[in-house]
Amino acid sequence: MYDHPSQFEPFLIPASREPHYRHLTGLAQTLCESDARLSAALHQDAAPALAALVRGMNCYYSNLIEGHHTLPIDIDRAMRSDFTDAPAQSDLQRLAYAHVQTSAWASPLDIAEYGIQRFILDAHAEFCRHLPDAMLSITLTDGSTSRMQPGKLRTHEVQVGRHIAPQASTVLAFMEKYEATYAPILRQASQGGLNKLEAIVATMIAHHRLAWIHPFPDGNGRIARIVLDAMLKRCGFSGAALWSMSRGLAKTQQEYKLRLAEADMPRMSDLDGRGNLSETRLAAFCEYALQNANDQVKFMSGIFALDTIGQRAHHYFTHMRTDLRAESAHLYLEALARGGFERGEAQRLTGLAERTARDTLSTLIKEGFLLSDTPKGRVRPGFPSHALGALLPNLYPAGDVDFVAD
Repeated sequence: MYDHPSQFEPFLIPASREPHYRHLTGLAQTLCESDARLSAALHQDAAPALAALVRGMNCYYSNLIEGHHTLPIDIDRAMRSDFTDAPAQSDLQRLAYAHVQTSAWASPLDIAEYGIQRFILDAHAEFCRHLPDAMLSITLTDGSTSRMQPGKLRTHEVQVGRHIAPQASTVLAFMEKYEATYAPILRQASQGGLNKLEAIVATMIAHHRLAWIHPFPDGNGRIARIVLDAMLKRCGFSGAALWSMSRGLAKTQQEYKLRLAEADMPRMSDLDGRGNLSETRLAAFCEYALQNANDQVKFMSGIFALDTIGQRAHHYFTHMRTDLRAESAHLYLEALARGGFERGEAQRLTGLAERTARDTLSTLIKEGFLLSDTPKGRVRPGFPSHALGALLPNLYPAGDVDFVAD
């Protein structure tokens, strides 16, 4: 059983380890360039609604990785505290609610300045805070049950598949080494250049190492992916809230779990790095994770290209939603293109009579196509779950949203 932090070295892929280092930093550079293009393509006023959408996606796909299938509409209902009476479905909704709330809690924080270990513990506490007491019950290896303590490191031994996690009495030492290793690297990311690229690669390694430590009795996977998002944000991705790492991991979850497990393996030979664990397999996990990230940025860039989303929005409002005025498309497309507009512009944009234009605008706000912070304030684009299949196809699997594009 692991009982000393040196046993989960290597913590990084050093520059001296070629060709791993050059290949991984190259993938990180590609990711930086793609992320910058995505951020530049979206109006900043549309970013908050998209970030909220991505939080829901992260929740959906992170749950899916854990074997829990929660429909986007059920996640939306959970966020309105509209929980079903069916116990199993209600539990999934509550997990989804806890996940989204924890992601929202984490969003404004700088994980390096907040303190990585403190962030991890507080994220777990925040997640558990939104769950009913019955869902905090855990079954121990001897068959007995116990109540999980929110934000507290585990006090019993665990095995995940073939991996026996570090001895419970030493988890704190592992976590302290984890922070001592990755916090300085994340702080240096703001310097740009190789510092940023190395921090991105280190973030992927840190994701595996946190899963390997398995610091909590339960909830480790979800918390590890929330931590991953926070670390990516600290690496300087301006569009980090605009694409979902969890979507890519869930789409390839068999490989994700396999790559995680392979990176648990001990060093294979004297050519396999200097640490106790395999450097080659760790590099393979990083390559997989970085390629996934690049794929997700590319996917979101394509789906939000203004010309294509404009065509889908026009088709949706003019052909699929015959209960709405066709002029609704003008308002929604204007919000997408400009990031929003003043309510008084509705008549000009639609060419309708003032009362009719106002009613059309109100309907779009009621359904969530347009959002506003105040009853008379400027409106900006929204992405309601019931229209995602048409407006943003393939964001979720077909059938998990109400409408699908022709």
